[in-house]
Order: sequence, then structure tokens, then C-alpha cells
Amino acid sequence: MKAFLDTWVLIEKYKANPDAEKVFENAKTRFEAHISCITIAELMNVISREYGEREARIQYAYIKRAPIYRNPITEENARDAGLLKTKYVFSLADAIILATALTIKADVVVTGGDEQYEKEWKGVTEIQVLKLSNFVKQYF
Repeated sequence: MKAFLDTWVLIEKYKANPDAEKVFENAKTRFEAHISCITIAELMNVISREYGEREARIQYAYIKRAPIYRNPITEENARDAGLLKTKYVFSLADAIILATALTIKADVVVTGGDEQYEKEWKGVTEIQVLKLSNFVKQYF
């Protein structure tokens, strides 16, 4: 199974959320975990803004060693993201994440908590989208 992780899952991992920890523990052995390179930019921005550049760089080094496939932003993904952005009310970064997940034929997109799901992902019809807690309940 291929699971595409939204940036919020990585932020929850940084905050030591037990569900996020479980996702990372099972990546590679029970499923393939994927992120978009835009997720790296978002994560660096959030952590740097809240905790400083040094901490952001430390987390980047961790992501480089984590059992996660990092998917590039291609011209086709950018085109599709632009179209998805007009269809859904979420950020361009989320549109890139969704376009990339569809390109690699991911089985599911995993997002953070209730607020992120309700606000950004609930209406998506192209792929299954699960909140982090529901993903863990369903697959572990």
C-alpha cells in the first residue's frame, strides 16, 4: 500500500504524537510512505517560524534519513495542482500534494487532525483521504 502523507503528519511526528510515531515505525515494513518535496518546504517554514532555523535544519536531516519516499514536483504535477486548486478550497501546497499522490497512484492521503481534514480535505473525491488517527486505527 502507498500512503501519501500531508505536511501535518510530519508536524504531528515532530510533536511526538503517538499516532504519527506509529506511522513512521511502520513505514517501509507495512506500507510505503510518500511525501511531496513541497512538504519539506512547508515543514521547514513551520518549524523555523516556531522554533528557529537550527531546529528546522535538524528536522530536515531527520526527514532525509526517515523511511519516506520524497516525490519531486514535476511540470505535470504543477499543471494538475493548478486545476485541483480551482476545484478545492485549499492551499496550493495541498493541491501539489494531492496531484503528486494521484500521479504515483497512492492508495490514501493521510492528513493531520479534525481541523485539517474538515477544512482542507473532506470534499476530495479523487482518492481516499484519512485523518491520521483513522489511518492508524484502520491499518495498525
